[in-house]
Amino acid sequence: MELLARPTLVSDTRQESALKYIGLSAAAQINVNTAPRHVLESAFAFGGDAREIADEIITRRQFAPFANTEDLKRDLLQHAESLNKSEKYITTASTLFTVRVTATLGVARVTKWAVVTKSDKGLKKVVVISGG
Repeated sequence: MELLARPTLVSDTRQESALKYIGLSAAAQINVNTAPRHVLESAFAFGGDAREIADEIITRRQFAPFANTEDLKRDLLQHAESLNKSEKYITTASTLFTVRVTATLGVARVTKWAVVTKSDKGLKKVVVISGG
């Protein structure tokens, strides 16, 4: 599991590890209210308007989240065909979450990641990983 925390994509502006996406790969649907651009584009790749849909979702959700997929379809009516093709891959609520906490004291720094599921019974820990 520690391997998941190691950066695999490193550039001047980004340092990402597979752990960042663990919640996305374990879920059957992506949450359009929280998914990053590249995940949104992947979800809508089947419809052909992926980039435009991702742009509009990101712009709209800055003001208010989508209440449900019907809300999404109503606001992005011009992309109705693409949204219908991708409907089984999207949602507006999540049950799987990745939480990252970093503590710093002087030069010491510790990061922990936790993946949790949420249900009507509360939160359940899936995994916790420590990193530097």
